[in-house]
Amino acid sequence: MKFSFNQTTLQETLKQRNLILWCCGGLTLTNLLLVIKLINAQEHWVLIPQADIDHRLEMTTTYQSDDYFIDWANGVVSTVLNVNSDSIDWKVQQILKISVQSYGALKERLKKEAEIIKKDRISTVFYPKKFTVNRDQKNILVTGQHVAYFGTDSVPVITEKTYRVEWDVRARGIILLKDFQEMKNE
Repeated sequence: MKFSFNQTTLQETLKQRNLILWCCGGLTLTNLLLVIKLINAQEHWVLIPQADIDHRLEMTTTYQSDDYFIDWANGVVSTVLNVNSDSIDWKVQQILKISVQSYGALKERLKKEAEIIKKDRISTVFYPKKFTVNRDQKNILVTGQHVAYFGTDSVPVITEKTYRVEWDVRARGIILLKDFQEMKNE
């Protein structure tokens, strides 16, 4: 009698052990699948500009919308071209913070232009009219009206200009300024 009771208890214990083993295996497998999904998941952001809360920009680490590039280029162009002799140094520093090459040709060109603006006491403003995003070449052409005041002269020089803003995408989708230059009409 005691032997059959021990045998029955042993069989139930083995069944319970097998059930627990299958449960642990299933939990391990689901945890493994969740870890793989988490590692491969892409971050998704919705940027809401301070000035216009209805203008939402969606982006991931691998995709940025054209609206995002246009807003980014507008900020770069505004920082570089809406300047005077008092603000130019600070604006050059701000542009170099978002630049790929903080100490390259872009810095030298910006410093040279800053010296000219300070020497001649030039004030400029740029009103963008058209943005053309080229994802293949990683650049944006910005066309607009450039207004320049020289010294204390109250008569501005108004011209239509096009600038090319080039970007480079770095780790985690960070977009940095690669180059900024005026496109000469030839």
